Amino acid sequence: MRVSRIIVVALIVLSFATTAFAQSAAENVMNVSAYWKHKASQFVTLPNPENEICFLGDSITDGSEWRELTGDPRVTNRGIGGDTSWGVLARITEITEGKPAKVFLMIGTNDLAWGGESVARVSANIAKLLDTIKTQSPATEIYLQSVLPVREDMRGDADQFKNANINPLNVELIKIAAARKIAFVDLRPLFTDEAGKLKRELTEDGLHINGAAYYLWYGAIRKYFED
Repeated sequence: MRVSRIIVVALIVLSFATTAFAQSAAENVMNVSAYWKHKASQFVTLPNPENEICFLGDSITDGSEWRELTGDPRVTNRGIGGDTSWGVLARITEITEGKPAKVFLMIGTNDLAWGGESVARVSANIAKLLDTIKTQSPATEIYLQSVLPVREDMRGDADQFKNANINPLNVELIKIAAARKIAFVDLRPLFTDEAGKLKRELTEDGLHINGAAYYLWYGAIRKYFED
């Protein structure tokens, strides 16, 4: 059990709680989510496999059984439902201390939706996250994945989760990845229909994705497991 790291996560959560009123809603998802706290505290107790391949993000990442899907014992799932770029920054040391071989990152949807964050601010946060990983674990190969589209017509909160925000964010993520010579994995052609929405057959709620979608996702990144 990594007791010292459990203490670190507890301090992180306390720090966010004490500054709650000074931060935006996006920054404070983990303050109001017991799920975030439970998952973050669990992650520090789990072993880091040798040559770890880490999937990092929010509920879209959290929703897959990545190790079973890939059949690779090196794979770990470090997605937390409801997470934001702020939340991932708060827990990134747990990822980098294991010196993973690869990190597949997808984050940003909840920042835009719940916090009303600007694309510029979310982009800056993700850039900071990438720089932190490279500083703390220089040998880690990072794969920055595009944020998936949504189907506003299936959402009761379409004023929050909308492609009008997601699309510009993806444009900025391409630039960020290029500037850092980091691989950008563009999943949009697989997931987007002719109207620019998440394909109807890949979702039940317009935001989260089903088993067929995860299979497509793995198909798109499988080649990166082989190098």
